[in-house]
Amino acid sequence: MKTILMASAIALAASTSAFAQAGESPTRVPDPTSVTGSVGVSVEQQRAVRTYWQAERPRATVLPNGVVVSRGAVLPEAVELRTFPAEVGITQYRYVVVGDNLYLVNPSDRRIVQVIE
Repeated sequence: MKTILMASAIALAASTSAFAQAGESPTRVPDPTSVTGSVGVSVEQQRAVRTYWQAERPRATVLPNGVVVSRGAVLPEAVELRTFPAEVGITQYRYVVVGDNLYLVNPSDRRIVQVIE
């Protein structure tokens, strides 16, 4: 019985070590406020968004008092979501510009999904 327990403990330790080396955690939960990571917007699409933004310089949105913008935040209905032109190639998201950042927004739930600086 001791041999089986010892073998199980060694196997568990080895698998946990492999997870740690791979940079993964079995209990890792994504941070919805993080500005890193991707939501299905390719590097090329991000580049197209930045090019559009720099060329067109859409006006910044004035937010109602108390509205905070960060990845994962939900924008109220009072905030106008803008659509990208067809040549940008992003049809699944809308955007708002606040300050020096452009925020990609999922129009179905109005949640900010990515920050483009």
